[in-house]
Amino acid sequence: MEELPIGMQTFKDLIEGGYVYADKTRYVYDMVRSGKAYFLSRPRRFGKSLLLSTFESLFSGPPDPDGKPKGLFADLWIGRESDYDFKQTYPIINLSMSSSTNSPEDLKESILKKLKRINHSEKLGLDITLPGTDLFFVIQGLNEKYDKKVVVLIDEYDAPVSNNIDNRELALKNSEILRDFYSGFKDTDKYLRFVFVTGVTRYAFMGLSAGLNHLNDITLTPKYAGICGFTQEEFDGCFREHLPVVLGDMRGQDPVPADATVADLMDIVNDWYDGYSWDGKTMVLNPLSILKFLELSAFSDYWIQSNPSVAFLSKVARENPLALLGDESGEISQGTLGLAEVGGLGPVPALFQTGYLTIDKVVNIKDVGRAFTLKIPNLEVKGPNIKWFQDNVYGFLGKDPAIEMDIFHGAIRDRDAGKLTRIIDSVFAGLSAEHHADNESCYHKVLYGYCHKFGRIVTPERKGAVGNSDLLVIFPDGLYAVMELKFDVGKSIPLQTRLVARLAKTALSAIDGKDYWRPFQAEAKELVKIGLGVSWRGQCLALMESEG
Repeated sequence: MEELPIGMQTFKDLIEGGYVYADKTRYVYDMVRSGKAYFLSRPRRFGKSLLLSTFESLFSGPPDPDGKPKGLFADLWIGRESDYDFKQTYPIINLSMSSSTNSPEDLKESILKKLKRINHSEKLGLDITLPGTDLFFVIQGLNEKYDKKVVVLIDEYDAPVSNNIDNRELALKNSEILRDFYSGFKDTDKYLRFVFVTGVTRYAFMGLSAGLNHLNDITLTPKYAGICGFTQEEFDGCFREHLPVVLGDMRGQDPVPADATVADLMDIVNDWYDGYSWDGKTMVLNPLSILKFLELSAFSDYWIQSNPSVAFLSKVARENPLALLGDESGEISQGTLGLAEVGGLGPVPALFQTGYLTIDKVVNIKDVGRAFTLKIPNLEVKGPNIKWFQDNVYGFLGKDPAIEMDIFHGAIRDRDAGKLTRIIDSVFAGLSAEHHADNESCYHKVLYGYCHKFGRIVTPERKGAVGNSDLLVIFPDGLYAVMELKFDVGKSIPLQTRLVARLAKTALSAIDGKDYWRPFQAEAKELVKIGLGVSWRGQCLALMESEG
């Protein structure tokens, strides 16, 4: 088996070292042939740096006088099946902003050092003092020195801003320096062969679009949806041979049964690390987490651990905790999702761009164009999202979780609908005004996040034979609770009691009428059906029935 490229971001080292490589050169070829300047947004640790390194190797040679692929690309798609001309090489500017320091003064000095390093190594003879102006002169100088157009590759272009997403003042100051630097692209079109810029967030007014008149943002372009991460086809071709070894290490360890097959293990892998999408169709697995899983033969939140987003998640959770469970507002436009002003990135777009939410479906709306619904991609991400949601939404409860679980579980076990009503009513009533949204999605998500603390498995919209249940909670002792929630925004206080009673009865009937509970009857020691009626500001009533 080929070695796993753990932590490797240099294409040349990966290929020459004989490591596993998911061939992305079809995308590389298409970009080189069809355009000049590109921008790509993807979450951190998703392979953007390796992709830029691939372009660097392609454009830097060594040249082939016969125009035939040699060395690094000989066994890849671009070398075997394309008509790419390997004779050409170009001078390259390769910059990473991820290592730039945070303070505006240090950021400016860091940029100047990068330009001075190029000036010195290429012997351009420039006096480097101004980031934007001197970027122009470095590009012009390389063009004149080699009599060739220049390739510019910029990785994590937004890091000095995105790293300070919770500090608007600092982010704005850094954005001004970056805007000045990127304005150096202005009037360089005649000197450029290819430009590729990557980052986490596409910020407006950062100078990129002004300097690069034809910058093509391919973040949400369907044909590039699989450019980073591993598709299922790529995983099967590159990594599937590692699974039998992993299966041998993990059989009988939760969550892998003793009689699990390779196919069973792959299903669990997909639950943990698959599900990312930038077009609603093409799904990719998280590359970092997959490689660490195959290396260590253990499921864990590897990407989360490598992603320093504690301050960011805390800020989002305070501002809009419901966003952590998906987009409660329904469709979100492409413009809102893909472009932001510095300091003005909303919680839902921020969660999408940083990888905590992903595209579920793409819809077309009249007078708006393309829009998207979002979801949590997989189990790895669900855990932190749920935790931050719980900490910020349920902090008012102030109860010991073990005692609270015993009370919640006991109300269902004893079929005490009144007690369960009071528990859920206290959850909804304790929400602060800014956390309320009077629609069914809001209360369903709040209930989902709350129940997640108690059940071994909590599944929203679990598929049944003839329909979906709103919520299924499986307690450690084998007690199954199938829940259905119905909502109506009746604001007349005297009518609340009658309204929620009608809604609860309707919800309970829906479980029976569509047999939501039957797929779980055989495996449950006890099964309880719960109909929950909810009205304005969380007024609620629970009704319960046992099955069998």
